[in-house]
Amino acid sequence: MTNKNEKTYFTSDITNRERACFEIGIKLGALYHILSGIPVSSNPEIIEAIERGIEASISCQPFVKSIEINLNRDKITGDKSSEFKYDEISGKLITAKVIIEYESIEVIAKVEWIEDLQYPLMYIEKITKRE
Repeated sequence: MTNKNEKTYFTSDITNRERACFEIGIKLGALYHILSGIPVSSNPEIIEAIERGIEASISCQPFVKSIEINLNRDKITGDKSSEFKYDEISGKLITAKVIIEYESIEVIAKVEWIEDLQYPLMYIEKITKRE
C-alpha cells in the first residue's frame, strides 16, 4: 500500500501505471550500476554471495515484490590463481528480473545482455493491472 504522504511529491496527473514504470526503472538502474565494476572470481560461492547480496539490497527499495540476479558464470574468467587474476562484473555478465507492485499495477522488467545489440538492455516485459 502506498504511503499517503509519498503521493504529495508526485504530480497528480501521473497514473499508477506510469508511476510503476518509473519505480521499475529506478530498481533496474540501481542494480545495474551497483553491480558494474564489482571484483569477482569464478569461485561459485563468491558469485552466489554477490547475486544474493545485491538481491537483498534491491529488495529493500519500495514496492519490490521479487528480484532475481544471475551472473553469467561462463563469461567470468578470473580464477584467483594469483593475487591479480580476478574479473570485474560488466553488463555482459548481468541477467536480472525485477517485479514491483505499485497500487494495483504489477510490472515485470529485466536487464540482460543482448548479443545482437552488443548492449545490456533494460526493458519492461509485462505490465498487469489487478482488478
